[in-house]
Amino acid sequence: MRAPPSARAVQLDLARDAIFGHLHVPANAAHATAVLIVPPWGWDAVAAHRSVRAWAQQLAGAGHVTLRFDLPSTGDSGGAPGDPGLLDAWVGAIAATADWLRAESGCDRIAAIGLGLGGLLAGVAAAGPARLDDLVLWAAPLRGRAFVREQQAFSALQDSRPTAGDAPEPPGLPDGWLEAGGFVLAPPTIAALEPLDLRAPAPVRLRRALLLERDGVAVDVAVRTRLQDAGVDVATSPGAGWAAMVAHPEHSAAPEEVFAAVRLWLAQARTDRIRPLLRPAPAPAPAGVVVASHGTRAHESPFVLQTRGRRLSGVLAQPLQPAGGGLCGVFLNAGAVRRIGPNRLWVEAARRWAAAGVPSLRIDLDGIGDSDGDDVRFADVRAFYRRDLVDAVAAVLDELQSRGLGEHFVLSGLCSGGYWAFQTAVQDVRVSAAVLLNAGALEWDDELVTEREARKVTRLHELDSWRRVLRGDVTKARMRAVAGACARSVIVRHRRVTPGIDSQLDRLRQTSTSLVLAFSAGEALHAELAAGGVLARLERWPDIALERLPGHDHTLRPIPAQRAALALLDRHLAAELARAGARAGGGRGFDVVGA
Repeated sequence: MRAPPSARAVQLDLARDAIFGHLHVPANAAHATAVLIVPPWGWDAVAAHRSVRAWAQQLAGAGHVTLRFDLPSTGDSGGAPGDPGLLDAWVGAIAATADWLRAESGCDRIAAIGLGLGGLLAGVAAAGPARLDDLVLWAAPLRGRAFVREQQAFSALQDSRPTAGDAPEPPGLPDGWLEAGGFVLAPPTIAALEPLDLRAPAPVRLRRALLLERDGVAVDVAVRTRLQDAGVDVATSPGAGWAAMVAHPEHSAAPEEVFAAVRLWLAQARTDRIRPLLRPAPAPAPAGVVVASHGTRAHESPFVLQTRGRRLSGVLAQPLQPAGGGLCGVFLNAGAVRRIGPNRLWVEAARRWAAAGVPSLRIDLDGIGDSDGDDVRFADVRAFYRRDLVDAVAAVLDELQSRGLGEHFVLSGLCSGGYWAFQTAVQDVRVSAAVLLNAGALEWDDELVTEREARKVTRLHELDSWRRVLRGDVTKARMRAVAGACARSVIVRHRRVTPGIDSQLDRLRQTSTSLVLAFSAGEALHAELAAGGVLARLERWPDIALERLPGHDHTLRPIPAQRAALALLDRHLAAELARAGARAGGGRGFDVVGA
């Protein structure tokens, strides 16, 4: 199979907030239409990331210079959700990136593909400041009010109890804020979104538009009519596959039929000529930009590592005032979630750490986010716990050390990222601390998934579980899978934690490596460590800290859990900075602006 066209990370200092994106460059001559992909918002953007990346690669393979980017306050771009004037920043970013793409590519036309909320924003931008020639809309809400109501409904359906039992609830969001899937909208942004309407006066500069159905839901007639009345050449096409694309990052399915339909439609554009790129060779990596978020400031730049024949991608946040001591932070993927971390936590944490003087890298490992590799394998959870991913973390530390960015490392990870952090710490003396948030395991064997299913059998004895079965909430397939594991359940409850854990923890004690085990309620690993007696023996390992996170959400979606996780990360980094300062005979203390 031919390798995909080259892509390079770009940071565009075009407006109030730095814009992070990836430019996909065709190998030879470029089509006269360049493509700008405007992403969806929140969880949809997280789940669809690899599919959108594949889409950009295919478009470049068809000859289109293609830019996909993060809107301000999202992904790796600058800004925070509570920033004022966020809607204007989003619309302005679309206009600015379209102008940059036209100049950078030398193409005659710019086509924007707007996905979800990105489609509504692209439509608004096309009617305002953005110089767009062609527009593709898929799953775009017709009105901002409809989008807000959809997110409110999603939020209401969430099981978002921030605490277990009858414990008092920590404070959540202020009045008027909206959280959906762990992502938030501030009241001024909600108020600015609600009046938006794709059926308002049409953009006069547009030449063509392609309106895609959404999994069988027909294109809105009013939108089509108002575009046609404005002289826009409008086409429609089936749009099956939206739900599969945004379902989950581990199972996101690229909608190949939609990809093909859009490529065909783009190829039908009338252009003055097809000419070579003005810049056919990738330009040198940008020096980086200063980004601001929640009152912090850090210098960020793309990070690329070639290892084992693959390209790993990340973002490096560096301090404007280094703290000294040779300490460097590394944030690892939470399962298949790209390097921004759960609910964008790693972006905020990395910038806070950089503001405190500590270089901090958030990295995508093989097959995740923007890194090369097979992403299909992650449909099986066992693929996250393979040795090659632990080896990749070691290669990242080698590269950081060779660049003079750190001698001692603090690794942070959630779920499988916690496993990678722990295993790397056991094997690499350069790791001074590992912070594990709801780690999926400390050591792994392929029977673990089945064994955890077996333990769930006991829940069938609970009244609530029986009620779920009687209501039909538990499928027959699920009941068969659990029943198949039932025979093992009694044995499994007592043997999951092996003696190997003790020896690995002893290794960390010998190297004075700090280990933080932080758990939300109901985490499987916490129960296993308790059942195996490890938690009862923690005094044997004085460098281990056991922490409790609010609530029972594995990915820390509730706002109190996110705040607690950030505070925990800051607290343990402060301890490591103190240790690093002692090693170096000085160094400034920990001081996070805006913490």
